[in-house]
Amino acid sequence: YEFQTMMTALTGMEVSNASMYDGGSALGEALLMAVRANKTSSSGTVLIPHSVHPFYRDVVRATTTAQGVKPTLLPFCSKQGITLADSLKAYDGQDITAVVIQQPNFFGQLEDVDAITDWAHAHGAFVVAVVNPTSLALIKSPRHWGQKGADIVCGEGQPLGAPLSSGGP
Repeated sequence: YEFQTMMTALTGMEVSNASMYDGGSALGEALLMAVRANKTSSSGTVLIPHSVHPFYRDVVRATTTAQGVKPTLLPFCSKQGITLADSLKAYDGQDITAVVIQQPNFFGQLEDVDAITDWAHAHGAFVVAVVNPTSLALIKSPRHWGQKGADIVCGEGQPLGAPLSSGGP
């Protein structure tokens, strides 16, 4: 109860669940949820920036593609280490189910979460946030990204110091 209450406070979301073992598995489950919950999209296409942790991308590919999820990689700006909102224009008019945003991303950079979130919502896509919970003490919570906030938030429990035992972190 205390962990889930803390997570809702940090993320700004109304509900929290603590069932995943790691961030990659949590992202896979979050994308499966997005595909099932997004009633305006039938494609299963999810946009995942190259700036998302490569292990997370591997886990998503291994665990979700047999279930109708179609991960599509978004390029990133190698000079800034972020996903440029302009790169989303290539997907205008396409049926996109969800867009993943890792904040901070794999390179330690802060993404333009407001622009990406607003683009996703304008195109009927869910926003799946992947966050480091300790960073949320300093940066904007996913609930406040863009005009409507992230739809689903997941992350890794290890930064909180939970030991790798008894099913944790």
